[in-house]
Amino acid sequence: MNTTLVNTLFTLMNHYRVTIRQAIDANELGLNAMHVRCLHIISATSHCTANDIVTQTQRDKAQIARLIKELVALNLINKYASEHDKRSFIISLTPQGTELFNKLLDAEQQVNEQMCKNLNEQQISDFLATAKKMINNMQ
Repeated sequence: MNTTLVNTLFTLMNHYRVTIRQAIDANELGLNAMHVRCLHIISATSHCTANDIVTQTQRDKAQIARLIKELVALNLINKYASEHDKRSFIISLTPQGTELFNKLLDAEQQVNEQMCKNLNEQQISDFLATAKKMINNMQ
């Protein structure tokens, strides 16, 4: 059963990742899953800092610093000094980043609808509860 579970989860994650990347042309932009995760965090976090991203992704500061640098170079985010603490930078989406993020949200909605096709509310609820328990088991 463990092999089946691992294979099923891997296949689901891979299909989800590939479908989202295709929908937003992530390959053309050179974006990976962590770039997309960072865009989500930046969009959802008021006065977002690199430390917010580090905390939410549980990745090291150097990796997040590289991701931020890449997103700035792609003109998807802006970085400016905080008014309250000049040692930290506030990160926000550029108009181009907002456009891409909105496209990403649309793509995610379409993929979610596709994944949940032929499932009833109880099946979706059970899956989410089970997945959350598995995540908690691994933390």
